[in-house]
Amino acid sequence: MRWIKEVFLNFKRSGFMSLVSIGTIVLAVLALGGYHIINESLNYIITKVEQKVEVVVFLHDGFDTQKADNMISEARQLPGVDDVKFVSKADAFNDFMKDPDMKDIMKSFDGNPLPDSITVRLKDYTKETLTRTVKFFDAREGVEDIQYGGSEIENLISIIAAVKLIIGIAGIIFAASALLVVSNIIRLTVYARRQDIYIFRMIGASESFIRMPFIMEGVIHGFLGGFIGWALIYAIVNVLISEIRKQTGIDLSGFYLFTPDYFNVKFMLSAVATGTGMGLLGALFSQGRYFK
Repeated sequence: MRWIKEVFLNFKRSGFMSLVSIGTIVLAVLALGGYHIINESLNYIITKVEQKVEVVVFLHDGFDTQKADNMISEARQLPGVDDVKFVSKADAFNDFMKDPDMKDIMKSFDGNPLPDSITVRLKDYTKETLTRTVKFFDAREGVEDIQYGGSEIENLISIIAAVKLIIGIAGIIFAASALLVVSNIIRLTVYARRQDIYIFRMIGASESFIRMPFIMEGVIHGFLGGFIGWALIYAIVNVLISEIRKQTGIDLSGFYLFTPDYFNVKFMLSAVATGTGMGLLGALFSQGRYFK
């Protein structure tokens, strides 16, 4: 009980600095929470893109089937390749005929205009994997054309990687700043009460009795910062979901990140735990020479 009382007395004595400490933790939680949301959302988008994107290798008419099988066997050994299969021109034609719109187009041709092809599905759609796979087929005999989205897919992957890197760095910077700010603010409180600490020592008070109020101050700063940070993220996300629904008709509330059991419970607990952890570490770092 004494610890809590001491914490609020310290808060009253250094109100503005305590608000700065809590505000810095809020910013750190916002950055880290934003990184998590954006990272998971981008991974979701990438997964959806990967499900639709294939490297399609078109072969010359009359290309030897045995050579095509050998090419497929070699391609399966490439790093990052998940599946490779041969699609005959007849199978491709039948697939197109199942689509009413494409059926009319196919009927306009005399016979089957489609070539034999090889479709390649990748495990990971990095620029290096795409480039390596395309170069492999480009150097092979019998390949007429290769389609995979080209520079558009590569640019999308590069942009997503850059965004994730920038947000991750921002989160680390804010977290480090929060630790420094909390540590310095509590260190100032310790300095202001150095005479009290000396008196407590003279009367035989234990180290835990002396230190605990300052540690609890950091923990409470972190707890409040984590909860406020989550509340701001919650408000921002709900506004964005509402605006996206109005502008595009897309409802993101079903995405697992934004379901009540995750966003209202797990995400909140994670944000509060992160803030509390930063406050605790900041308080421990502040235990300097006045405690020696």
